[in-house]
Amino acid sequence: MQFGKTNLMDENQIIGLNLKRYRESLGLTQDLLANYLGINREEVSYYENGKRTMPTHLLSMAAKLFGIDEYDLYESDESTNEVKVALAFRADALNADDLHHIADFRKIVLNYLGMKKATVNESAHS
Repeated sequence: MQFGKTNLMDENQIIGLNLKRYRESLGLTQDLLANYLGINREEVSYYENGKRTMPTHLLSMAAKLFGIDEYDLYESDESTNEVKVALAFRADALNADDLHHIADFRKIVLNYLGMKKATVNESAHS
């Protein structure tokens, strides 16, 4: 059983480091991210430090805000896991509602890019 627990801790730490990296790259505070996720700042700290397992619905919300795929939060290779900042803004002037709108926009862009890539791949195989 210890083996499984060790793997879980490693995964939590990887997710935590990536969560913190993406949050900081956007200039967001733990408080602002917590408000967006509907949790308290302490929980964000626990997730970033790998001390708790982040629920999948929160991982999904965070990925949507960061404009990334949820799987990017599990990536342990830093060279593969480049921070993907598609929209620059001043985080100190934003509230949780603003972040929801930004997240919705980023999800649209991410879906568009995925569809565009699929279309190019389909055309190449025709």
